[in-house]
Amino acid sequence: METTNLTRRTLFSNILSKLTRHDQTKDLLFEKYRRKIFNGRKSSSLSYKSKVNGQNKESQLLERVNPVTSGLAQYAGPWTVVEALHLVKRTGFGHRKSQVDLIASMPFVDAVNMVLNVDNTPPPPPINYNNPIGADNGFNTVPIGGDWTNAAIDTDWMGNEVNYDRIQSLKLWQYNLAINQNITIKEKMVLFWYHFIPVNFESVTESGKSFALNNSARICYKYMKMFRDNATGNFKTLIRNMATQPAMMFYLNNEANTNTAPDENFAREIMELFTLGKDATTTYTQADVIQAAKVLTGWRVQGLNTTSENTVFVLNLHDTSNKTFSAFFNNTVIPNSGATEIDLFIDMIFAKSQIVSKYICRRLYRFFVYYDIDANIEANVIVPLAQHFVANNWNMAPVLDKLFKSQHFFDMANRGVYIKSPFDLMIGTIRSFNVNITPNPANNYDAQYKILQYFNDECDNMGQAMGKVNNVAGWTAFYQNPNFHENWISSDSVQRRFYQLNRFFDGFDIDQNGSNTRIEIDCVAFAKQFPNNIILNPNLLIAECIKYMLPINLSVAQQNIIKLQTLLTGQTDDIYWSNAWSAYSDSPSNEQFLSIVKTRLKSMLNSIVQYAEYQLT
Repeated sequence: METTNLTRRTLFSNILSKLTRHDQTKDLLFEKYRRKIFNGRKSSSLSYKSKVNGQNKESQLLERVNPVTSGLAQYAGPWTVVEALHLVKRTGFGHRKSQVDLIASMPFVDAVNMVLNVDNTPPPPPINYNNPIGADNGFNTVPIGGDWTNAAIDTDWMGNEVNYDRIQSLKLWQYNLAINQNITIKEKMVLFWYHFIPVNFESVTESGKSFALNNSARICYKYMKMFRDNATGNFKTLIRNMATQPAMMFYLNNEANTNTAPDENFAREIMELFTLGKDATTTYTQADVIQAAKVLTGWRVQGLNTTSENTVFVLNLHDTSNKTFSAFFNNTVIPNSGATEIDLFIDMIFAKSQIVSKYICRRLYRFFVYYDIDANIEANVIVPLAQHFVANNWNMAPVLDKLFKSQHFFDMANRGVYIKSPFDLMIGTIRSFNVNITPNPANNYDAQYKILQYFNDECDNMGQAMGKVNNVAGWTAFYQNPNFHENWISSDSVQRRFYQLNRFFDGFDIDQNGSNTRIEIDCVAFAKQFPNNIILNPNLLIAECIKYMLPINLSVAQQNIIKLQTLLTGQTDDIYWSNAWSAYSDSPSNEQFLSIVKTRLKSMLNSIVQYAEYQLT
């Protein structure tokens, strides 16, 4: 019986073949969101039996040999650049070397505290467009570069082109914030909340509600601002605020929920997706959904064409009956009490504290740590983390603190095993290689947004984009059994991933309104981040680049192959590279010397990112 080492490139091949098989499979129980029960943790670092009785065998033989038993006790292992990279990449998008080096130089607890220290909400997105509608309509009172978020469009026609531009501005503003994030979990948390409790910007625009066509950008901005203002705040408060946010009112139709025509959409999802989940322990009924819909009747968005739009309670649209819930909710009766019923309803949900807390902690775990939650993970991580959540009155900051300081988070089993999302790959590459995406001049907002649009569109082609979700359940990679993160990989997306990485090294131009911006990794500048004694030694330079670029080290044999084929260009003596770098360092303006080191560094760095390991975090 032959045993073969499973490389990560083989892993990607297995993923693609598995996805092909699952495409035709339906889950009758949870067909709406394609949820299934999955047991067993997979690893790309294990050996597998390639042939059994002459037949090729695949995924069922890839479960971990040893269970992961680490828990939430505080991590006490080594604190080096390697651990700092794991923390920064999981809590942000890629890394800046200077930021990683800074937190690696700090005591472990202080470093995690810095990552969890969320800063203030940034300035709102600036206008980037020349308004196509005349000043007499009041639409172009905000100058280019100004704040459009409080400029309402007081008409139900002619403003949709402006609103479209504002939606684009909102998406790309968020993309830019992710690229320019500091050492904080904020941008990753905003995307966690947006994926977990999403609204699709286009769906809000096309909801058909009065003035939404022209003002959806403003309410979507305020929806995202809710997440920014509460990134690590109180979960229960967030749910209450979300329930009457205008963008959510339109997205899940609670705006249309009335006593004569109850709409169950939001009532169902606030329980099934946003708080309780849907598993064996969550046994609320369809009758509960009907009662919840009655509780939520009567809320309406008003003043959308003004700067003070809000959601108000309209009594004559509300169901005035008493609402009786099932045994799952202890037969709770919410009496007719008008606007306060929604608060009683949310209190009733959060009274199921064990179920709510464990559900949210599982969602956090799958977003930040790993997708598979077996019995050991449930007992050693999810349950105590959920208890900590409840004990801290639904505040997220203590939960994140406990998780990111834990032995489990830094367990080797959780490093280099998660396929990067499109954002992690694209934004992470821009950040990690310090790619310049700023036009000249920097205040050319139209050119800046054109650049950001290119990258957001590329992420969209890979399955993830700002302001866009496929359905109310969010991005499938974080919830859909059995594939989870493997959903990021398809025969199309994997080609796009490697194609875009090549483009970063080859360089390309983005033109907009007379501004030409060259997008290209500066390989020489990247190398100069390391001390000169490291750069001079090709073995040390390659080892350092691998450490910062890949989540798992390559073998000495692999490193030697990279060195021979790139920095030494087929020569065998290390001095061949050392002399080339010394010549350039002594005469940096010499074009020939610059061309030699640039060509070799480009070849070396591009060789490293072409490894499948670069697709993992």
